[in-house]
Amino acid sequence: MSNTVERSEIAPFDSIVITLAILGERVARTVEESRLEGDVPDEHRGSFFPHDLILRDARLSAPGIENVTLAPSDLPTHIVTWADRVGLSDRELGAILLAAAPSLDPRFEHFFIVLNNESGTSGPSITTALRLLGMDPSNPEYRALFDSDSRLCSLGLIEVKRDTHPFPARTLHVSERVVRHLLGDAGFAVEVSPHLRRETEPAVSPSLLPDAPPLPDPTPFGEPAGPVPVVKAHPGSGALSRAIAHLSGPGEAVLVLDGVLLPSDTDERRAMVRAAFTEATLAALPLIIDDRLAPSDLVKGDVAMCHGMRVPILLLAPGKISLADPRCEEVELLPAPERMRSQWWPALGAADSPGLKNLLQRLDPEEIRDRLEHGDAHRPGRFTSGYARQTQPVFLLDDVILPSNVRAELEHLLDRVRLRPTVIDEWGMRPGGLRGRGITALFAGESGTGKTMAAEALAGELGTPMFHVNLASVVDKYIGETEKNLERVFSEAENLDGVLLFDEADAIFGKRSDVSDARDRYANLEVAYLLQRIEAFDGLAILTTNLRSNLDPAFARRLDCILDFPAPDADLRAAIWRSCLKEAGAELSAEEYHRLATLEMAGGAIRSSSVSAAFMAAGNDEPVTFVHAVRGAKREWAKLGLLAFPLQSVLDQSASPPLEGG
Repeated sequence: MSNTVERSEIAPFDSIVITLAILGERVARTVEESRLEGDVPDEHRGSFFPHDLILRDARLSAPGIENVTLAPSDLPTHIVTWADRVGLSDRELGAILLAAAPSLDPRFEHFFIVLNNESGTSGPSITTALRLLGMDPSNPEYRALFDSDSRLCSLGLIEVKRDTHPFPARTLHVSERVVRHLLGDAGFAVEVSPHLRRETEPAVSPSLLPDAPPLPDPTPFGEPAGPVPVVKAHPGSGALSRAIAHLSGPGEAVLVLDGVLLPSDTDERRAMVRAAFTEATLAALPLIIDDRLAPSDLVKGDVAMCHGMRVPILLLAPGKISLADPRCEEVELLPAPERMRSQWWPALGAADSPGLKNLLQRLDPEEIRDRLEHGDAHRPGRFTSGYARQTQPVFLLDDVILPSNVRAELEHLLDRVRLRPTVIDEWGMRPGGLRGRGITALFAGESGTGKTMAAEALAGELGTPMFHVNLASVVDKYIGETEKNLERVFSEAENLDGVLLFDEADAIFGKRSDVSDARDRYANLEVAYLLQRIEAFDGLAILTTNLRSNLDPAFARRLDCILDFPAPDADLRAAIWRSCLKEAGAELSAEEYHRLATLEMAGGAIRSSSVSAAFMAAGNDEPVTFVHAVRGAKREWAKLGLLAFPLQSVLDQSASPPLEGG
């Protein structure tokens, strides 16, 4: 009987067994050819592997293999299909199979030790791999297969180890993820799995998405890398849905990498993005890197990693980012028209038309889907820079006790925000120069007059989060760093579409002064930068100050609204006391509220007095009384540094012992 093994006899373990058998025969023949007359004894070659035993082991799984050339029929179907889809050459696929052989069959580790003629090596050296592939190791073209910027290495399909050795002696390995892929496993690597997902269709029909401008086409698999397609996506543009529709054909999927959730550490982030490139190559699917909510410096790092990658990539970047990179092909997507965005809600399952506040937020279809599933409180995105604190508003305008003229100005400010689509987009009444679509307002007044609370109430009316800028972390002693920090604040606020609050704004929006030294010059540069940036801002920014006169006069022209918050009069103070005490002050009479209102205190001080009164009453297990409120007011009076307390007589009477008799 012939020793030749028919392929049908090896079928139970799939054709990967045939692949390894043919590779084994190649090893055996190469070992035979490498033995010269007068060579060292077999027992001293490699790591004491006798020559005849290596030949025996190499031919053990399938003796009698005559053909040592791998044909497509010798490989598993999924490997052939995959290699064809990603455009791998025969040389590249052969190199991957050789590097993976020790992980598929432990015998190959011994084979490569002998062929490398060096103990301690577990994979083929570059020289050994090229010899087994029938290529001359001295040919520069063949050696370039394993350069660090080659497709095999840059995409993580092959790892070249032992960097300290000469290039021909370095060894080839593959990760366990690539090995599992060769065995038919379609799962993602553990480290990138939480951030990577398959999408088969956009959240809404392409007919409900803007059709202009056209999105750039990415480089197909296997083609020389071209410019990196970057889509600068403004909130409400439907960018992710458009990208999915653009890259996925009928019944096909794309991979989406959520860039905002990736680590901010540079090395960790690079490893994650590189792992995503590997997964896209293994899955033979286009990759969308969704960096719309990521800080600009991290976005630029991701863009740099995409250069030269022979993978279909499309990167979604923040709408306001400035890349200035000639190796990119940029397209800017503006918010979809309000009429189109209103159709996304019923298309995604909303029972009724969306409220105005939801349209003002310029939500994308994916955000609408999450909001319908998790409720209005669900709001994706966060400030990653640490320069602002995000809060969810709990107040509305009806909760703020203000004079009628101030209330009217706040409602006018709301109208300016709400009617932007009509006035700016439909009527074309855009501001001139470099002005953005944003609204900027200044709230001026003494401490405690309701400026911050009014800003939060505006955010509550609009249904957006409020981002409270942390000036202590923004201002930096090093020249130029303050401007960089402020740029991140403005950019992230625009991407997250919330209300940006600069409390005590005169700390950074102060007047420019005459230049007497270098510090004056750079302080003036900070103010000049702010003048330009706040003019181009595309959201709602509110500045508060106790000292309006300290602000640079040039800001006044760039502000859409300036509201002065006066100290409340007696009637307003009474209303504020009632609002602060709420049900806890049910036992106070109208006369007692009137007497409390005689204390000339701002709303913030009244609120603090009410809280103190409530704690005193709770400590005595009593309801809040007039005396508790007066005691709370006195504590606040003392904190303000005031001397004579007008209602001291109330406290004196409450402390007097009761009269005997009568």
